[in-house]
Amino acid sequence: MPFSPPSPGTLLTLPGRLLPGRLHSRGLSLILNRVLDDSLAAGDLDFLQNRVLQIEVMDLALDYRLTLMNDRLTAAPANSTPDVRFGGRAREFLLLALNREDPDTLFFQRRLQLEGDTELGLEIKNLLYSLENDLLPDPVQRVAERVLALMS
Repeated sequence: MPFSPPSPGTLLTLPGRLLPGRLHSRGLSLILNRVLDDSLAAGDLDFLQNRVLQIEVMDLALDYRLTLMNDRLTAAPANSTPDVRFGGRAREFLLLALNREDPDTLFFQRRLQLEGDTELGLEIKNLLYSLENDLLPDPVQRVAERVLALMS
């Protein structure tokens, strides 16, 4: 049987399939703690105290579970039941991170899913609205822009 290279989509899902979810969540929490430092210091994320937020990037097989402990975002246990779940494709999360689309548009067009505690979900959505446009550091912004261009 001749060799057939894996598709780009298959390659993109490898980290999600090979690395434990808690490791993904720890990495994301480190990034978010840095990016959201001012919001964390102001107590803007206190609503996540003892609550579990699940972010599922379905096309990349990534499942992040985060909670707030000691005024920092941290990885929740991988088997923890989420209080609220945001689900979608990587492209939609990039659009959100780059402020190219507002959360309501993505939810109403069903490009992002919200399940679970609606009140908690609304608090998270309101936090997203309150964040500055230039939230991402320049190098991360440039990489995200390039990845988004490849996905379009």
